[in-house]
This record gives sequence, C-alpha cells and structure tokens, in this order.
Amino acid sequence: MKVAILTHGCKLNQYESFSIANKLSEKGYTVTENLSEADVVVFNSCTVTDKADKKAFKLIKSVGKIKRIRGNVFFIVTGCLAQTDTDKIEEFESVDLVVGINSKSRIPEIVDKYVKLGILEKVEENNDIFYRFNFDAKGFEGRTRAFLKIQDGCNRKCSFCKVPLARGKSVSLEFDEVIKRFKNLIELGYKEVVITGVNITNYNSNGKRLKELLKEMVKLKGEFRIRLSSIMPDEFDYEILELMKDSKLAPHLHISIQSGSDYIIKLMKRGYTSSSLIELAERARKIRDDVGLTGDVIVGFPGETDEHFKQTLETVSQMGFFRLHVFPFSPRKGTLAATMLNQVPENVKKEREKILLNLVKELSLEFKKKFLGKYIRFIPEEVEDGKVFGYADNYLRIISNNTNLKHNEFEYAKIVDLNPNDMTSVIAD
Repeated sequence: MKVAILTHGCKLNQYESFSIANKLSEKGYTVTENLSEADVVVFNSCTVTDKADKKAFKLIKSVGKIKRIRGNVFFIVTGCLAQTDTDKIEEFESVDLVVGINSKSRIPEIVDKYVKLGILEKVEENNDIFYRFNFDAKGFEGRTRAFLKIQDGCNRKCSFCKVPLARGKSVSLEFDEVIKRFKNLIELGYKEVVITGVNITNYNSNGKRLKELLKEMVKLKGEFRIRLSSIMPDEFDYEILELMKDSKLAPHLHISIQSGSDYIIKLMKRGYTSSSLIELAERARKIRDDVGLTGDVIVGFPGETDEHFKQTLETVSQMGFFRLHVFPFSPRKGTLAATMLNQVPENVKKEREKILLNLVKELSLEFKKKFLGKYIRFIPEEVEDGKVFGYADNYLRIISNNTNLKHNEFEYAKIVDLNPNDMTSVIAD
C-alpha cells in the first residue's frame, strides 16, 4: 500500500509531514513521491496567502482527476487551510476526510483503520495539546538536519494574518520534554536541529522561555548546531545573541519584519519600530560579524505609499539582509487588513516586489564579499553532478567542488566565488 504526503507552507508543516510519513512507514506503508501511484494521499495545506489557497485548491482538483481515473484512492486534507476553510474543502467529492490541526498527528491511525478495517471516522477535535506535539523525532533518516517543534499557535492579532484562526492560541511543549527530544536527535547523529513553531519567541513552559531552553541545549556535549526558525523581533530576548558566541547556536536570524515603515508596522499591529529592527541587526553583528540575516516582508499593504515603501527599503538596507522572502499583500478573509481602505493596486505591488528583491541582491553580494578567500564551516548534505552542497552556520549555501568532503560532518571550505546569480549561495574550492 503506497502513501503520498503532499506538503505546502512552513517548516512546521514540513516537520509534521515527516513525522506522519515515518509513522505510516512503521505501519508497513510505502511512502512515495509519485502521486499517480498512491493508494492514499495526505495533503498538509497552508493558508498564509491568497496564492497559497489557490495553489491548494488546484492541487485538490488534481488529486480529484487522478482519483476519477484510478478509482479507489483515499484522500485526506489537513493543515491550516483545512482548519479555516473546512466547508469549502468538504464540497470536493474527491476529499474523503478533512482533519483539523489538533488531530493532525492522528492521521497514521486514521489511515490504518480505514485501510485495514474499512472504517472511516471523523476524529473529534479536542483541546488536548498532547496531540499538537505528538510528532516524533524520527522520519529524518538520511538527512543532516532535523526539526524540533517546541511551540504551536499564536496569541498575536496582526491585522493581515490568518494563522491564529488556523492554529489557535499559543501553546508550548513542556521544558523537560523538549530537552529530552533534543538529546534524542543529537544521539541519533543529527548535526543540525532547527527549533520550530508558529512563534518560537513566545515559548513559555511554566515561566521558562526560549532563552532558558537554548542555554540548556548548548550545554550538551558533542559537535552540533542549533538553528532558530522565524523570530518575532519584539519578543526576541537579546541575551540569546550571546549564545551565538558558542558555535552550537548558529549565527543566523530569520526575522519576520513584514515592513520597515513605522506607520505600516503600526497598521499591521506589530509591536516594534524600524529603529528597534535596526538595533537588533546591529547587536547581532557586534556578537558575530559573520551573522546571516534573512527575513520576510510584505509589500503593498493597504495604505502603503511610495514614501512608506522607501522607508522599508532604507530599513532593509541598514539591517543588511542577504536573503528575503517578499510577499505582495493579499487580503485574507476574517482579518482586519482585508477590510482596510486604500488597497494598493496589483501592478504597484509587483513593481515594489521587484525593487525590493533587486536591493536584496545587492545586499547579498555585499555580505558575501566578506567571505571571499576565507574558510567557512558548513555541513555537506548532498552530492550532485560532481558538486557538494550544504549550508554554513550563517545559512549561506555552499557549493564545493571537493567531493572528498564527508557527509553530515562539519567541514571547512575556502570561498572562491560569490555566485552573483543566486542570493544565497557561494562557490568553494
């Protein structure tokens, strides 16, 4: 029996899909990437943008076509879109079951019960956070990087975001359990563990925050590195930067800034200012001058004028991002921003997206020049066409011609070219 796991969206979704796939493998199912040969299809959806919604519904229709041709294919849809738009998804005849966020980890038992007993039961949603974290540490075999979910949900009410509607209020995995799972990953041989969640900077286990968690992690013996997923700048504790002096906490921050204009930041209902964003970047560079900064920005938010956009360009430039995800604003049903006046025309959004990405290309080259002729530490992850690929501590992607480098071991490579065609990568000898 073959199962295809389709995943859209964030690293958290990816992590949860890995776990589901692993549990199904343990039950005897073959996990395949070939959708056309699957007997069971699980789609872990995303709803962060309008584009994500359209992509999801297109995929659902594609599975429907396959199902009409092949007949008996069991199709489950889960994830954030399944949580917020259950009724719409259930209208598709091809969808056999919609599974909510709280029950996502139970999908392997749902599949097993249906395949072996012919019983299709809709799982009752409950508020027990056990099921929100019932994703084991396995499923990353053959990989150098593992994910560790420490938090879920969000208490913030940003005016543009649907995620709290999908994931609910912020909940955190108990402190000792996080450490236990982290130790397990290190013992399994992973050299990098990505700490993930909807908002990891809101982690709180009986008063113990992200800072305490990381301090405990870096105490462990062994050669490994910890990478943080997206952080909220106004909830980030500057003391965490000190831990970057230890090579076990990667000198890399993915900062969700969304805008660099104080006026727009306020409309977004975010709790920081452009000056505080710049201060965070400057403090990080004082701790590690090789720190890599990546992030997210929305362009064309309602009311964003040319002047506001110019302020974003200035903030991004001063922060020195070398990689940026740029999203043209899309109104999300149920959010305040969807009802705001002064919506920005689509052509203006696209133009601003292009301008911002061109700026980041320049910033990326400027950042990468610092490493030209120098040795940089990275973990070789894969070999393809006689080249070795992997990521440095600061998230620069290394492309090396030295195929003698060891997989899943820390290695050093000398940077010989900047690779101007790609924001993220550099060429090593």
